[in-house]
Amino acid sequence: MTRSVLALLIALGVLFGGSVARASDDRMRLEDFVTQIYLDYAGESFATVYAAMYPTIKERVSEQDYVEFQRGHFEDLSLEITEIEVGEIREEPRLIRSLRQLLPDDEDRQVFGVEIRYKASFVRGTRYNQRITKTVYVVAANWCTEREALYLLWDPSSMEEEGTDQ
Repeated sequence: MTRSVLALLIALGVLFGGSVARASDDRMRLEDFVTQIYLDYAGESFATVYAAMYPTIKERVSEQDYVEFQRGHFEDLSLEITEIEVGEIREEPRLIRSLRQLLPDDEDRQVFGVEIRYKASFVRGTRYNQRITKTVYVVAANWCTEREALYLLWDPSSMEEEGTDQ
């Protein structure tokens, strides 16, 4: 009887340990993806960021328009982004309608909200240094399969809003 209980406890430990390791790997993939997106963004590698966008975003915004928009944004503000850190990751966060509309209902995907923190230095009349905390949305198509793909979910309407301010 004692051997059976011990064997059961060992089996449960192995199963639980495997689940913890898998969850840790999943978290690391999301952290690495978002960190790389923000490193590319901070380095003004806007074409690389665009390449990671969810396909329906690419249908609405061309790479050239996105790159020009972001380049202008950085230049207008003399924007510098440093000290990038990833925080909490939430599964299936509530999305605003404009983001929900970018996601087809029939697709095998999972959405994550990933907290990102960074220092932004910019000029708006005077030089500002601010710590920014916000949520970045990541779509994982075919999550945890060999065909897995991670995409940035970004609201292209921000380009229109920004354009009206100028």
